[in-house]
Amino acid sequence: MENKLAFLGGTPIRTTPFGSGKRYGEAELAEVRDCFEHGSLIYWGGYKIGQFCETVKNYFGVKYCAGCSSGSAALHAAVGAGLIEPGYEVITSPITDIGSLIGVLYQNLIPVFADVDPHTYNITAETIEKVLTDRTRAIIVVHLAGTPCDMDPIVELARRRDLLLIEDCAQAYGASYHGKLVGTLGDIGAFSLNESKHLSSGDGGFIITDNEDYYVRCHNYMDKYYDRLHKGGRMDHLAPNYRASEMQYAVAKAQFARLDDILARRRRFAAILSEELRCIEDISLPVVPDGSESSWWFYMFRLTPGVFEGDGPHFAECMRAEGCFALAGYIPRPIYRETLFAEKSFFPGGIWPAEAVSGRKYSYPAGLCPVAEEVLSSAIRLPVSEFYTDQDAHDMALAVKKVAAGLRKPVSSI
Repeated sequence: MENKLAFLGGTPIRTTPFGSGKRYGEAELAEVRDCFEHGSLIYWGGYKIGQFCETVKNYFGVKYCAGCSSGSAALHAAVGAGLIEPGYEVITSPITDIGSLIGVLYQNLIPVFADVDPHTYNITAETIEKVLTDRTRAIIVVHLAGTPCDMDPIVELARRRDLLLIEDCAQAYGASYHGKLVGTLGDIGAFSLNESKHLSSGDGGFIITDNEDYYVRCHNYMDKYYDRLHKGGRMDHLAPNYRASEMQYAVAKAQFARLDDILARRRRFAAILSEELRCIEDISLPVVPDGSESSWWFYMFRLTPGVFEGDGPHFAECMRAEGCFALAGYIPRPIYRETLFAEKSFFPGGIWPAEAVSGRKYSYPAGLCPVAEEVLSSAIRLPVSEFYTDQDAHDMALAVKKVAAGLRKPVSSI
């Protein structure tokens, strides 16, 4: 292997594209054609939503499933199903997409951020307990990158404090914890069918639960709180329209047949990376809790701060020059440091109704979750795909080794 970095004019590790493939095929087309044969594309009264939900229930071993327009919508419905009074608090992760928070904010609730474990990048029972107050009413755990949170202590904490426990499983299809699939461990599991996720219908989402009350409320929240299930609760609460069409459910149903193969391929790719990267000094690999399996939506490792020239951004730039895509961090900064939170500009006029109702003042300063801030400032994210080959994994690892060696500062300057 040539030692000179491609960024400095050396020969790249990789000069050909990584493996790719088609996400949709004849199985999806057949399901969509079946929709057309039945003449209606609206979900209510349609039968593809029923087939999709049966597929989901069978896969996860749960009693109830309800479909909607996105993973963000699924999370909003889950929060709405808790019937939490405005001004109360919901604890979640600072390393997440805004989709995890939209429902919290629109329900006029207060987001509270627990710090993360430095190796799994997930919140824990210990970090959650540190920010619990007498106003906490729910927890939203985020299984980041498909790695399960350490759920047993979190479930015990939620039960002891009578808190609604929602799982954000957008990145965690098929991930498991002590033999149980994520999404089945809390009260409600929320999933995304966005184009970038393991399974996709372009856009879409769904919730799963074993609790009939939560199911009915989620179902109603997804459809303007109409009483579609004939449970006697027509428009009891204000709710949005999060319906999806029969075509989306048709595509999603066909996608489920691919899931086991997708997971096997992603896990193999990640296993090769971990095996080949584990001996590199000053690189910390992602940790999957004992007894768990990740679904590997992406692969993120950390650099020891100050050891490599330019730290994360330059490391990722050099990886890309080697022909291997990489980014610094997952999101640029913890979600609470975005302008929306830092300035509390959730609603026009600088008025935050949730804060006014609570009678308390909240702030989201730098340093609120120091481990999360450290993780994101030192992380390198590598893509994972079921279409990548073993050679792709070997070349990705080779590029990391080459860049690490080429950017390592002399010991005297560290």
